[in-house]
Amino acid sequence: MVKKEYYVLRLMGAIICMSSPAYAGEYFNKHLPKWLTADLELRHRFEWRSDFDFNKNIDDNDGFNLWRAKLGLTFKPTDDLKLFYQFQDARISDDSTSGSKATFEDWAETKQLWVEGQKSKLDGDILGLTQLAARFGRQEFSYGSQRLVGPVHWSNIGQVFDAGKVNLQFDKAHLNVAIFGGGKVLVKSPREQNDFFDGSANERIGGYYATYSGITDTVLEQYVINRNTDGKTVSFGQTGDGEIEDYTIGARVKGKIADTAFDYEVEAAKQVGNSGTLDADAQMAVAILGYSFDHAWKPRVGFEYNYASGDDHSTDDKRKTFDNLYPTNHLFYGYMDFVSLQNINNYRFQLNAFPTKKLELEANLHLIYLDTPKDNLYQANQTIKRATADGADSHVGNEIDLLAKYKICSYANLMIGYSHLFAGAYLKDTGAGDHADFAYVQTTMNF
Repeated sequence: MVKKEYYVLRLMGAIICMSSPAYAGEYFNKHLPKWLTADLELRHRFEWRSDFDFNKNIDDNDGFNLWRAKLGLTFKPTDDLKLFYQFQDARISDDSTSGSKATFEDWAETKQLWVEGQKSKLDGDILGLTQLAARFGRQEFSYGSQRLVGPVHWSNIGQVFDAGKVNLQFDKAHLNVAIFGGGKVLVKSPREQNDFFDGSANERIGGYYATYSGITDTVLEQYVINRNTDGKTVSFGQTGDGEIEDYTIGARVKGKIADTAFDYEVEAAKQVGNSGTLDADAQMAVAILGYSFDHAWKPRVGFEYNYASGDDHSTDDKRKTFDNLYPTNHLFYGYMDFVSLQNINNYRFQLNAFPTKKLELEANLHLIYLDTPKDNLYQANQTIKRATADGADSHVGNEIDLLAKYKICSYANLMIGYSHLFAGAYLKDTGAGDHADFAYVQTTMNF
């Protein structure tokens, strides 16, 4: 099922890696002036999906190629001023997808275009401020673990915002505060260029994210994030469609337990505001505990619990389904992307190891349950994957993810993965309930 283009890309990667790494690393910059640098990413991923509708009686086995090229140019005329431009071309081939391909393709697009100014080494006379930076333009947002706001790099297109942000650094207090706001860039079509600073986009975000690093091996974060979809309705299943203006107030702590091999992470958030005519009243929580063994392979075992509230009453005046905002969900709840941080209890068991310096192996087991079977199953893009039914069980299924990452050379990486979902009672109670499979091979080259 692997296409001929896949073999061509592998051959190209092998040829490039046989050349001098030093030469490749300098290829785009050695003839440029000091105030200009360039970077290039070439990525190909072959995906094979089987029974993603959980119905083996329908022939929906599909293999396709995803291609992406990104070229970045950084202009830095002074130490305190930077201009960044990034071009992206994303395409899909050899697929059976009909209709819109907006989730896979975005041809010859301006991915990012921003200007940043900073003032370093301030004297701290103003509230202890020691560094100030401001960035305006089309840019990626990434905060915390990316569970609520992230660039979605797994996607062939990714996610950017026409926005501004200000970073305030207080060195003596070990504190950084990011204040941000803007609108999500909506992908119009593969051929039609996306609008710049489109006030009618109706996917607006704003807030602050504070990070404290004054405790050894520990990071403390606190945030408030506002989402506003004025003029645009969003579906939350049982509670229907409505415009959203909600506020997510949360905190996260991540670190290591002193004098042990344990690491941990805890995050919790409360959500309030309006959802159409309803009051938003939702919450989420994450707890992670890991242990790293003293072994040449550096193995780590981890347990992770992910919770997000669902709505168990469709006729009251509240929307209890958690709004997942603008996350990178692929990282957390199963690599098949059947789950988002909405109406979910996800139990994850993880094993990582490095048999060599270039090879990383990863295995995950996800036990997936709905917070309430009276609400729906929401997939990674936060739309409904399977609508609920009366009397449905809460067990969605169990997913196994196997992943290998190999560093071919200093600028080329290979990733191979396989996932299988064992369908649970919820899927069988609400429709077809067959198992599903997912396999992929990805090569990335960065210069």
